[in-house]
Amino acid sequence: MDHLFTVDGRTATPISRTGLAAEGLLERQHLQEWVIAHPQVLGESVLVITAEYDRWADTDGVPARDRLDVLGLDATGRLVVVELKRGTADRDVHLQAITYAALVSRFDLDTLTQAHRDFLSRRGQTLDIGACRQRLLDHVDGEWSPALLQRPRQVIIAADFPKQVTHSVVWLSEMGIDIDLVQVGLWRVEGHIVAGFTKVYPTPEVEEFTLTPTRVEGEAAAKKLQERSRSRNAVHVLVGAGLLPDGTRLLMTPRHGVTEAIRAEIRAWVAQGTGRAAVTWTNDTASHWSGMRTEPPTPLPGWPTTSSRA
Repeated sequence: MDHLFTVDGRTATPISRTGLAAEGLLERQHLQEWVIAHPQVLGESVLVITAEYDRWADTDGVPARDRLDVLGLDATGRLVVVELKRGTADRDVHLQAITYAALVSRFDLDTLTQAHRDFLSRRGQTLDIGACRQRLLDHVDGEWSPALLQRPRQVIIAADFPKQVTHSVVWLSEMGIDIDLVQVGLWRVEGHIVAGFTKVYPTPEVEEFTLTPTRVEGEAAAKKLQERSRSRNAVHVLVGAGLLPDGTRLLMTPRHGVTEAIRAEIRAWVAQGTGRAAVTWTNDTASHWSGMRTEPPTPLPGWPTTSSRA
C-alpha cells in the first residue's frame, strides 16, 4: 500500500507514512508481540509454538547464540519459521531464515511440546506437558506427519526488502524453498498509529503460475485439510442434530461428476462381495463408520440384481 487517504466526500487527504523506529517501537517488544497476538498475518490457522527460542547446542554441547523470533505450526502440520526486522531487512536475512528452518527441521513432537509449554509458562499460562502435546495434535487436522515437519515454511517480515533479498527469495522459491515476504507498514491516522501487513512475495499470480514442488506439497496439504474439514463438519452436524440413530444402514453412492465408466467399475466391484455396498452409522464422532453391512441391500430399479450402488 503506497498511498492511503482519509476521505470526506470529494476530498481525499494523504495519510503520512511513518515507521517503527520513528515511532520508538521495537522489534521484540512490539512487532513480535503483534505477530504473536495475531498469527493470521503468517497465514491461515497458525498456532504460535514459541518465540525467542534459543535452546540450540552444538554437538560438543556448547550453546549456540542464535535466537529464533517466532515459530508456528499450521493446521496441515507444517512448521512456520518467522524472522522479524523492524526496518529494512538485512541483505542476508533469507540466510538467517534458512538456518533456522534447518535447525527446526530436526524437531519432533516432544521437542515442540516442551518448547510450547516453556513459552506458555513464560507468558503466565500453566499447562502440563500432556495438555500441551494434545493441543498441538488437536491443531493439526489429520495425522501428525514427521516428514512434513522437515519442510518448514519461512516468513520474513520487514518494513522493506533490498533487491538482493527479493531476487534471492524468488530463486530459492524456484529451487523448492518455501519463503514468504511480508511488508509491515505504519501510518498516522488522526493521532493513531495504524499498522498493515502485506504479503509482497509470492503474489497471488506467482503462487498460481509458478508453484515450486514445496508449494505444490503445501497446496495439496491445504486441500486435504479443506476436504477433511468439510467431511468432519458434515458428520458433526448430523450427530449433533440426531438425524441418524445408531445402527442406521446407509447405501453408498458415487459422488457427482463420476463418469459412467467408473460407475460400471464400481458396480462390478460391489457385485463381488455382499458387504461392499452399505455401512452402518454410529454417532461416535471419533469413528464415523462403525462397520460394513453383511447382507446385500435391496436392488434399486434399473440396477443389476447382483450389485448395488457403492
